[in-house]
Amino acid sequence: MKTRTQTKTQHTENAPANVDAFGQSGERLAGDALVQDVTARLEEAIVFGRLLPRERLIEEDLSQQFDLKRHVIRQAIVELERLGLVERIRNRGAVVKVYSAKEVEDINAVRELLESHAATFVPLPLEQAARERLRALQRRHHEAVEAGNRREVFRANIAFHEELFSHCGNDALIEAIRTHAQKSHAYRSIFVNDTHYLLWAAQAHLDMIRAIEAEDREALVRLCREHLAPAMKRYVETIRSQFD
Repeated sequence: MKTRTQTKTQHTENAPANVDAFGQSGERLAGDALVQDVTARLEEAIVFGRLLPRERLIEEDLSQQFDLKRHVIRQAIVELERLGLVERIRNRGAVVKVYSAKEVEDINAVRELLESHAATFVPLPLEQAARERLRALQRRHHEAVEAGNRREVFRANIAFHEELFSHCGNDALIEAIRTHAQKSHAYRSIFVNDTHYLLWAAQAHLDMIRAIEAEDREALVRLCREHLAPAMKRYVETIRSQFD
């Protein structure tokens, strides 16, 4: 178990200098863009296991570690609550959310329904430009897995699925998919260092593209549904053995 001092040191090492002024691409940030940038960094800290389940998010500590005003940290924590990555517990404050086995199973069941349903609306044949974007994102994700670039794996995976489901033609469905996918980030860390699983996921993306190119609707729907199960099952097994 990490002590608060160890945790603080680790977070400080992972917090880039001048984050209050500049984003990851070097542009100057302010207002909502700054809050979004900090939210993304904290989200990644949760996904990559630098912030552990049930660990407290202490505004004062994070303010010092990121060299930011406390109100920016506070707004980022509120956004993490909205995303389902953080919860507030009486007498403890904000902590990294631990989903119960049932909650994860419920989220996964909804995601299966939403994403497999969206796959039924992806136009086949899909226009060439869209297929090329999907292939580029699949290569980006696969190369990141092979390079061990966890941040790029995480972001490229999100980009691939957002590109795929953006073609279903239903904005409300797309937003529902995004919302439930974000909730799943709380248990995505279960596979963050599992190269075998990550390569499987990259291959599954390629199989989805091939199903689209073959205009095989049944295969596409099946692949979208089956893609979600491994992370859910591993997390449920872990949570039942460690936290129940």
